[in-house]
Amino acid sequence: MNLRRSSSALLALLLTAGAGAHQTALAQATGTITPGPVLDAGISNLVNRAEQINPSSTIIPTDTLPLPGVQNRLSFAENFQLRLLQRLPARFYCNATCETSLRYETNPYQFPMKRVLQRQLPPPAIIRQLDAFQQQQINDLLGLCGNDDLVFRVLPNITAGWAITPKTRAYCNYFLIRDQLAHNVRLNTVIQSIGGGLQRDIPVTSRGNLQAEFQFRELYQSGQQPVFDFLPGLTFSYVLTPRTVLFANAILQLRGKRFFQAPTREIDPFYTWGALYQKNSWTFSASTTLVQNFREPFRQNASIPVNNYSFICDFEVSRRVLKALPGLQAFIRVEPIYNFHSNNRPGLSGMDFRLFGGLRMAVAKPALTTALNQLRQQLEEQEGPPEPKKSPRTGPSPIENGNPDEQTSKPQAVVPLVPAHELIASSPQPIHGFLPETATQAIFVAEKANQDPL
Repeated sequence: MNLRRSSSALLALLLTAGAGAHQTALAQATGTITPGPVLDAGISNLVNRAEQINPSSTIIPTDTLPLPGVQNRLSFAENFQLRLLQRLPARFYCNATCETSLRYETNPYQFPMKRVLQRQLPPPAIIRQLDAFQQQQINDLLGLCGNDDLVFRVLPNITAGWAITPKTRAYCNYFLIRDQLAHNVRLNTVIQSIGGGLQRDIPVTSRGNLQAEFQFRELYQSGQQPVFDFLPGLTFSYVLTPRTVLFANAILQLRGKRFFQAPTREIDPFYTWGALYQKNSWTFSASTTLVQNFREPFRQNASIPVNNYSFICDFEVSRRVLKALPGLQAFIRVEPIYNFHSNNRPGLSGMDFRLFGGLRMAVAKPALTTALNQLRQQLEEQEGPPEPKKSPRTGPSPIENGNPDEQTSKPQAVVPLVPAHELIASSPQPIHGFLPETATQAIFVAEKANQDPL
């Protein structure tokens, strides 16, 4: 409530300074200075507008629109135990993550720099005529510029779906974000999302994949009205090397007030690009997102009728903590945020720097139909071109003798006829050499499910 009063006072001062300049000058010339009633009238008339641009949480757009799923890729070694995989349908898949972090934030209110607001204030001669309460409001509001804080965040995210075909999936999703601030408790936030959608993979090259997605969801935020979103999007990922993945993503957020009535509040395009690198237990990722918020065309229907652009960068280093829990990672993330195009509006301006540190636990069960296709492709790539079979006899080859039918046939990717549980990564196999652990586990799952792994 104090923040709303402070915002109202400052906006009233800014907007009535120009309108009342002539009256103030005339009053000063006649020796009768009475700016108090003029400013009070401006405050009462502009309370609603001040509340509209009042920041209500520390949630930024990329928090409710996570980066492409390529960053959350999990190998078979990082999945649930095989006993659980055996009892679930082959086409069913799910993944769950829970991130707990503590971050240092330099500008949680997203305010412009203090000197920018000071230049927009009325002259000191007018401010000195205000009463003590109004002057304290101005000082409190200026104190929100660069008011750093510590924020504790809990973010669980659960997705479950069904592989309609190896390249088409339907899913539902739920996530929750809870931010608890150490000092500015008025910004404490709880936000929940319930949604679903469809995904379709479109192979572009042997290393590139285009994923088309359409999602719908309902957002519930504490202290605010729920909103409904349509989220069509495209994600292109390219495997540069076995350890490096490049990706680009474009999402269009169509926001409305009620179910299936978007857009009636705002239209927000998201453009994301970045890279992911994995080595041993380490994972390095970097991405940048450009967010454009178009709200002014919707006027009073928009929650904040002000357009705004933001650059949000993420640089993360994570490492596996325990071998017994492959999905448990410790991470450090740096997230600078740059706001612009809002004409220095409080709540939508300035630069905010966030430094995260915490733990993340991830588990997943992939759709075996898709996983086995990927395994088959990986094994084919690992084999490489076949080597010609050397003949024990000396002399010209069958081809040189004019008998091409006698040439050796191309070796096939056939699993040796031994029990699947004996195919372990530490024992050499007749054809594949040392079989990767991921392939071993996939074959074991397929055997238990009475499926052909290759």
